[in-house]
Amino acid sequence: MAFRGRGGGGGGGGPREYPGIYMESASVAAPDASITAAENELALQTRGQVIEGLPGRPGYGTKGKPIVLRTNYFKFTTAYEAKQPEVPLYRYVVDIRETTVSKPKLRRLFNEIFKHPAFSKVKWATDYASILVTTDKLDLDNMQKGQEWIKMTLPSENGAARQATPGEEAPDFVKNARDRNTFGFKIKYLDSFSPREMIHYLQSKSSGALYAGRADLVQILNVIVAKTPNEMANVRSVGGNKFYPYNNHPGVEYKDLGGGLEALRGYFSSVRPAISRLLVNINVTSGAFFTAQHLLDTFDARANLDQQEAFVRMLKVEARYVRDGQQQPFMKKTKTIVGFAKPIGNIRVKRFGNANEVKFSYVDRSRPNSAAREVTVAQYFKQQHGITLKHANFPVLNVGTRPDPQYLPMELCWITPGQAYRRLLNGNQTSEMLRFAARAPNLNAMSIAGVAGSPGNGLRLLHLADPAGDPQAASVQPFGFRVGTDMITVPGRILPSPTVKYSTTNVSTANGSWNLKGCKFDRPGKFSRWQALIINTQGNHGQAMRGPPEETIKALEQSLRSYNIQMGQRGSTVQITLSPLTIANRAGNDRTLKSVFEQAEADRVDMLFVVLPEVDKWLYARIKYFGDVGHGIGTICSVGSKLENPKGQPMYFGNLALKFNLKGGGVSHSVVNTVTAPIDNNTMLVGIDVTHPSPGSAEGAPSIACVVASVDSKMFQWPGSIRAQKGRKEMVAGIDERSGKDHLEEMFNERLSLWFKKNQKLPTQIIVYRDGVSEGQYAQVLKIELPAFESVFQRRYGDKKKWPKLAIIIVGKRHHTRFYPTRKEDADERSWNPRPGTVVDRGIVGKIVREFYLQAHQGLQGTARPAHYVVIKDDISFSADALEQFTHHLCYLFNRATKAVSICPPAYYADLLCDRGRSYLFSTLAENTASDASVSDGGNEWIGGVHEKLRETTWYV
Repeated sequence: MAFRGRGGGGGGGGPREYPGIYMESASVAAPDASITAAENELALQTRGQVIEGLPGRPGYGTKGKPIVLRTNYFKFTTAYEAKQPEVPLYRYVVDIRETTVSKPKLRRLFNEIFKHPAFSKVKWATDYASILVTTDKLDLDNMQKGQEWIKMTLPSENGAARQATPGEEAPDFVKNARDRNTFGFKIKYLDSFSPREMIHYLQSKSSGALYAGRADLVQILNVIVAKTPNEMANVRSVGGNKFYPYNNHPGVEYKDLGGGLEALRGYFSSVRPAISRLLVNINVTSGAFFTAQHLLDTFDARANLDQQEAFVRMLKVEARYVRDGQQQPFMKKTKTIVGFAKPIGNIRVKRFGNANEVKFSYVDRSRPNSAAREVTVAQYFKQQHGITLKHANFPVLNVGTRPDPQYLPMELCWITPGQAYRRLLNGNQTSEMLRFAARAPNLNAMSIAGVAGSPGNGLRLLHLADPAGDPQAASVQPFGFRVGTDMITVPGRILPSPTVKYSTTNVSTANGSWNLKGCKFDRPGKFSRWQALIINTQGNHGQAMRGPPEETIKALEQSLRSYNIQMGQRGSTVQITLSPLTIANRAGNDRTLKSVFEQAEADRVDMLFVVLPEVDKWLYARIKYFGDVGHGIGTICSVGSKLENPKGQPMYFGNLALKFNLKGGGVSHSVVNTVTAPIDNNTMLVGIDVTHPSPGSAEGAPSIACVVASVDSKMFQWPGSIRAQKGRKEMVAGIDERSGKDHLEEMFNERLSLWFKKNQKLPTQIIVYRDGVSEGQYAQVLKIELPAFESVFQRRYGDKKKWPKLAIIIVGKRHHTRFYPTRKEDADERSWNPRPGTVVDRGIVGKIVREFYLQAHQGLQGTARPAHYVVIKDDISFSADALEQFTHHLCYLFNRATKAVSICPPAYYADLLCDRGRSYLFSTLAENTASDASVSDGGNEWIGGVHEKLRETTWYV
């Protein structure tokens, strides 16, 4: 199969393209009129009903300028729809007896299973985890022959092991390796599917139509679509539906990120049921991977060894054994790095010991009756393999297990290609990744679909299109399907941008942004005493400010007062110098910072403006911890070089003014006509989010749950509640250690109490925007989180008739739906994305779920991602237009920007508060480096909440 260009270090690929309208010169197909008719008819049938626990759609939006958009969805046609003989699909589950099997080993095991004669005459597809799909029923009785578990030993990745001579017992290490590669498996038949039943369900106009197997069928359809890239050489599957060409694949596109990492461009695919049809969503995706190179090339001798070890832990390497005086290896072995040398139990070795320092007991099996003796790693490789180590001073690797280590010198190891990097990138790597991933919409569309005669790499990788022939004949067609190779079109609308109001000025918001110049804030923030803190660090580049600090601080103060902020008294500027910001110096630097905050609290400072010499995550996290949690002092941080730069300084001061005003309890602006029916002045908005430990976090690290809420009809101040809870629980659940009560109940009750304090009454309507919930978890929100709201209603309102009307809307931002303008006048000419205010609620939406996509912001960088809103409860009875317009207006009320934001503020603020919680648990969540680090109780640094002085403010934005 031919691909369009390899790409290079700059991440190119294919002929050079320029921003513009994708396929501008081609005719644009009108959205399918039959789909629109089906949507209208279905809405009439489902309006006012509750279907499978979800509110029926009241209709579709009509407000705004009608437009036509392309979207990265493709028609998925069944044999039944094409009037062809239908292919039955049989679903099986493959159970593995052993509970902990690595993904690479699981893939090898599946490939061995498929060598069985039972698979020779059937077409099959698998996810290489548990699901198996076939087009004919398997003869399981003949395959299992009465055994509960079929035993299988995988061949060694490193070639045949040494065989014992007759009468000789195999060495323990040989037997152990064989045991580790021996598994039991069994295949169980689950059910069969006829895609025709799914199509009947999707095309039915009845609100009572059901198809119980739809989720299972969608699962196996995704397995089928993923079959070809899943089996291709030099394509890495991540998460089951993202595929990254790497190494020598002709479609590889990459960019060096530095530090031993590279970015790869890949493709995402997902089969999606929509009204009257099935679709396939295909999108460009980018991921960080280890660079396939000599392991020593990734080692930074200046870096902390804990961090170096964390970087290579569980990394797969190929050990190449090259004897002295030879060029080619006489042996290669694939190994997984457990860590560096480490004392554990009876193993007495030096932590991070090198090849001359680490010793182990060795028996020379080439000599009969040889006694065990202690040798260094360097001695072993010289005596046993004839290899003189050239870099014996580097830490040795443990490629065995912690209790049974096997040591390997770094210099023998090469990183095997195609390994995803799952930890956090550093600042420079993040910037490089963004540059690689942020591409103009038409470039991504070309990568996905291409043009007639030259399909995009996405379609080629999935074997759905190729200029040389019909790859679908061997990919999806044997299972009874065809996939269209043109993006479908859908109807959209551009909602009018609202008017933003400051104290005495109305401001136009063309293109989703506006200028703060000449404006005074609607309600000024207030501070009684504030102070500037300038933090320097020792070293050549540790000076936070080059010029006289007092001049710049005075200029900032003058600017803040010009916006009407009541700044109160400014204390004397404090300057401190910290030791270099290394891990070794953190304890001392922490004490210095703590003493500064203690003094500021004693001086009754309520706001510290902190000037930093550079962006440092640890330093930022500690400042926020001491201010928010330890001493109840608001903090705003700025890097000195930005603060002093005369170019754009008024705008920079204006952005700082927004933060000062907000943290002083002020309201910068409002949006005209936001509070219109069914919204009223007694409507409270709530945002909820949960953030989870990253792959690099300590074992047992907690998740962080947050609830934020508006306090009045201005919808500008958003105090919040925050708790640590059991790690990786997506629902807000668990018991508060201090009160013994449910987390969500307590946090929501805190928000209601503050509303009551500010308004002297409880709200009559509550709209919850719930962030961070996947499609499969909508029912869990209703089952687990809704009862917490109702429990608080019972406590605060009493009789159910007095309860407020409640709407719950899921906010999705990690989806793969994208829209592409078809005309210049409907595009933002700076980015060629859809214009701000573009909304889509037809063409790709589900049959049951009431949903819409809204791109409120001006997507200036890359391809804009619209927010996805799904209504799972609606006591307020929003019309489609009312909810879409209200959510659009909300995006202009983000309190620290002069532009519309991509997701509505309640969800945005909840996300920001979760991020602030990660700062409080920085060492646990962001920087675990010890291989045996664990947290049994969710961390001992912080478990929730902030200082009482800040609880009623928006301290976290």
